[in-house]
Amino acid sequence: MVDTPGAVALPSIPDTSPALRACLFALSGARFAVDVRSAREVAVFDDLTVVPRAPRLLLGVANLRGTVVPIVDVGPLLGLPELRPARSVRTLVLRDGPLLAAVAVETVLGLEPFDDVLSPDGPTAPRGHASPLLVSGWITWAGETLALLDVPRILAVLRATLGAATPAGRSEA
Repeated sequence: MVDTPGAVALPSIPDTSPALRACLFALSGARFAVDVRSAREVAVFDDLTVVPRAPRLLLGVANLRGTVVPIVDVGPLLGLPELRPARSVRTLVLRDGPLLAAVAVETVLGLEPFDDVLSPDGPTAPRGHASPLLVSGWITWAGETLALLDVPRILAVLRATLGAATPAGRSEA
């Protein structure tokens, strides 16, 4: 290292970025979170195309800027009642690599930073909430413990469940 006369050493700045930024949403009255790296956008679809003989999780498909996207109800996967949306469907578009799906939600609550993420199977993990296989951790928001959903696992389950019912399980982008 070269010593430069008059150079001042800068103090190291501690990394103050949160451990996680999450997108919070509500579904059937329950609140959940997903890592923002998997949440692409919030989209409202007014026109769904129903797929005949498709599994009940598939509400339909829709065009999202030239990409056919499956609109899905993950409520039953999370132990919640089936969603029967009205004419317009609010969704949270999720992606993991080439897999893409728009998950029907009641509302999106916002984006929040979290410093602490509890282990999905630790001794303090809540019981009786979402399927433990679909949860990657737990976070606390507004005094409530929310399941941090495992988006890659959820999209893989949807892909396996929907199979050939939808051509849109994969995105080319």
